[in-house]
Amino acid sequence: MEKNRSNCLDLLKLVLAYVIALFHCGLSVSPGPTVTVQVFFMISGFFLGKKYYTRSKADPSYRAWDYTLDHVKSIYPHYFFSCAVFFLYLLVRDVCTLVRAPSWQLLGTILRGFYNQIPDILLLQSSYYFHDSINYPLWQLSALLIAGYFLYAMLCHNERLSRELLFPAAILMIQSLLWSGVDLWANWGPLYVPLLRALSPMCIGVLTYYFSTTQVFSSLRKHKTLFSLLGLISLVTLFAYGDFHNIFLITTPLLILSCMEPDSWLSRLLGHSLFRGTGKLSYAVYLNHSFVIHFMTTQIIPRLEAMGCVVSDFLKGGLLLVLLTAYSVFTLWLVPRLVRKPVPSK
Repeated sequence: MEKNRSNCLDLLKLVLAYVIALFHCGLSVSPGPTVTVQVFFMISGFFLGKKYYTRSKADPSYRAWDYTLDHVKSIYPHYFFSCAVFFLYLLVRDVCTLVRAPSWQLLGTILRGFYNQIPDILLLQSSYYFHDSINYPLWQLSALLIAGYFLYAMLCHNERLSRELLFPAAILMIQSLLWSGVDLWANWGPLYVPLLRALSPMCIGVLTYYFSTTQVFSSLRKHKTLFSLLGLISLVTLFAYGDFHNIFLITTPLLILSCMEPDSWLSRLLGHSLFRGTGKLSYAVYLNHSFVIHFMTTQIIPRLEAMGCVVSDFLKGGLLLVLLTAYSVFTLWLVPRLVRKPVPSK
């Protein structure tokens, strides 16, 4: 399991990214956005633990700083591109409107847009204008990245101490959500601390990887039919009952392990080579969906309605999936070419 990347898990991430996009477009989908984001964080924690043990243990010189640089090279170009495109689009539109019809209110909106770009670009979060971020989903991603750096640094610095101090956060979150239905890590207003919300599910993901290295898991894998059934049940549970008493906190680790097991039914069903590369597409879909939704709902749908076209939820969802997929494929092609260093001529 440790030598292969799971196409099955990549496809799951892509589906979840579309679920989030559909929800933010006003369409009712399951699981809800909170469950979906938490599952993403658990998957990230699993790969964080996997990378720590496969890379750091094999190469002691691989430090937390190296882990950070790897993320900077692979993630931030797309992140900043997504921030810039959406912000510049809104800025040009608002400035043109301000020139045609000057108003203090619109000027304040423009200035607040600049204010909200500061935490977005610095991968922090604004505590005052909580819901005014131009690309709100990137707030969640920034929390995930910072929590990941913090956790990886703790593992590299003192693995035993990090287990004792950080991993109980995962258990506390499970207990608080399952039994009381109240997220003890939730914060509001100026006290909003998203790192805690990202750290807890990430710790669950790391614990899931630890479990995959135990003798108990090795014994479970030998019962292939039972193991495969647990994976399928976990998948159904995620999409049908994920919000029910937050049961996803228990079933998601089983789902991750089943997706990472080459011989499981899920891996055979969803892990076809045709889906190779969908992990990158899921990242692009998540980054781009706010911009695509805004452009679609303010520019395309009003024009369709003006032409007499009835825009049903089905048409709206289909249009979103087509535009979002096309734009995400385009950005995946474009961004690496924008940041690629030119080869010096001899």
